Amino acid sequence: MVMGLFFNELASLRSSLETMGHEVRNMLEEAVKALVSGDGERAKKVIESDRAINNLENAIVDKAINLIATNQPVAGDLRFLASSLRLATELERVGDLGSNLGRRTLGLKELENQGAATNPFPEKLSHMAERTMAMLDLTLKAFDDRNPVLAEEVLNMDDEIDELNRIIKATVLEAVYEDGHKVAWGLEIINTAAHLERLGDHATNLAEETIYMARGKNVRHHHIHIL
Repeated sequence: MVMGLFFNELASLRSSLETMGHEVRNMLEEAVKALVSGDGERAKKVIESDRAINNLENAIVDKAINLIATNQPVAGDLRFLASSLRLATELERVGDLGSNLGRRTLGLKELENQGAATNPFPEKLSHMAERTMAMLDLTLKAFDDRNPVLAEEVLNMDDEIDELNRIIKATVLEAVYEDGHKVAWGLEIINTAAHLERLGDHATNLAEETIYMARGKNVRHHHIHIL
């Protein structure tokens, strides 16, 4: 492949990653709105949209592998292509978690329809969802702008998400202890918080990959927290 065509293919791959990132972001926004509002129909649409995210990942991975195999890239180009594979995988996992949030919304809706014992939707959970979305937004901006400084800001946000997860678990367990009929509700809320915590982890991974692409500096696994 001549160099001009190769660079065009690299640009196309970057554009595909940006598209996938913003499709995932839109999916997560819809998932959070469905969750907070208890909108079952919106949640179902989120779940259905996961297939499109999977298709985007497959296309990006195929393109990156083909470019590596046919061009033997070196230095920054090889680093970008290797990172593209990891970025696509991380984004696909974010999409999976968005789909899982949709399922948790349906689970909470079903409990409501059955007249099961519940508590009001936790305010801390709404806040956790908002902060997780803020992490994802900043991560995508860092990638789009090729800005490792913004990516480093994302790394500093993960502790807040972990702390919110701990608070929500403690609050739910206290409510379940006081009323054992709320166990099913408590499990749905704890699982929802766990999905959001994992979303924060994936946003962190995406930010670390952006730093690697920009600087050639591997910062993965340098932000391990003991829970």
